[in-house]
Amino acid sequence: MTTYRNRGDQTHSARQNEMRRDTGMLTELAHYSVEWNDLHKAHEQNSRFLRRLAADREGMRTLFDRVREDPTLWDMCEHNRLFDKLVLHDAPERGFRLRLHRWFDDEVAAAHDHRWSFTTLVLRGGYDHTLFEVLRAPDGNKTSGPDERVQVAERFRTTERAGDSYTIQHTTVHSTATSPQTVTLLLRGPAEKPRSRRTDPSTGQIWYGVGRQDQTAGEVAKRQLSIDQYERIHEELAAYGIV
Repeated sequence: MTTYRNRGDQTHSARQNEMRRDTGMLTELAHYSVEWNDLHKAHEQNSRFLRRLAADREGMRTLFDRVREDPTLWDMCEHNRLFDKLVLHDAPERGFRLRLHRWFDDEVAAAHDHRWSFTTLVLRGGYDHTLFEVLRAPDGNKTSGPDERVQVAERFRTTERAGDSYTIQHTTVHSTATSPQTVTLLLRGPAEKPRSRRTDPSTGQIWYGVGRQDQTAGEVAKRQLSIDQYERIHEELAAYGIV
């Protein structure tokens, strides 16, 4: 259960200094790279970078507009059950993918892990965040069976608010209960396993998730973001002062 977090309690002068450094954020993004083997170092580096990028409204607007113009980025954008996902930048050769999540109102995510480690910065809204310890789990390298169960125990609970950032290792199991109008910026690393897990802590039942390369064409098409959804998100983010 490896996580790191920073609270968004910067002083006014610190925020002003950060704003003055934001003019070249897109240039910095084009050369940015992450080494995820030192998670604490990645957290500190990514948190600083995401805060500077978020403060550069013009840069954020440019990235958002590029999504619609770039077929590769557009193809990765999704309308999911819990949130809309926009891929703003993809740099696998430098160890990261940059995403913006626009969460739906009052959504509760099941306890789950990820295929990759990531750093998140809350831009607006927030959510209750719970971390679990895995006490018992089936061998992830073996074929799953219908009676597989995982045992987890709640170990930590906090509230993530606008300005907060945290980094989670891909093995960490966590859950979120999102407040209305929440927007987050996420910087994820490369996939470190073929599938992720969701579980009901009360029963231990497991559901698995896989990457796009292992999904059917129908599954991918079902979640594809529409142009109308993209335009509505753009309007909301502009109203919030994010783009």
